[in-house]
Amino acid sequence: MSREDRRSSLLDAAADLLRTPQRQELTFERVAEAAGVSPTLPYKYFESLDQLANELYDHLVGPVDDEIDQLLASTDLSFDDKIRGSLHVWTTKLRQDGRLLLRLTNDVAQSGLRVAIERRREASITHWASELETQFALDTAIARVVAASVTAGSAAVLHRWVIDRLDEEPTIELFVALCRAQVDAATKSNRDLRRR
Repeated sequence: MSREDRRSSLLDAAADLLRTPQRQELTFERVAEAAGVSPTLPYKYFESLDQLANELYDHLVGPVDDEIDQLLASTDLSFDDKIRGSLHVWTTKLRQDGRLLLRLTNDVAQSGLRVAIERRREASITHWASELETQFALDTAIARVVAASVTAGSAAVLHRWVIDRLDEEPTIELFVALCRAQVDAATKSNRDLRRR
């Protein structure tokens, strides 16, 4: 097996471990056992469990981020449609691999992965803030507050969607309405600040 194929095989084994209903700590030994290789082999391909978890996370979330970036770059979509579209991208991914994503980001997150998740969250806030500044002429500080709420709110809504098995469309539409109310309040606040 080539080095890249072996790394991919080990990542697949780690993903399979996290997909199981049993809650097990992610270790190189368990990854090796799941991959059917010697217990020391993962150490030759990954410097740490943090590196393995980060690569697995990037492999899962990277394509989602790319798709959402394309939505945000579209000049044909309204803010509401961009919120709707981004949630649809996530619900599709969660239907495909929700258990793995939830386990990776909640239950077994390595300290290095927490840093990557926070970095991704900050990137999301920056993207949404830029969108809000462009579409609604919000000041940067106000746009970042609303963007932080959109980012945190979407994560919370998706989590509840999975846990409570909510209907997708009404849940998304409720969140769009909540985001729209925040934008309307922020626009009013922005106008008031500029009048002072």
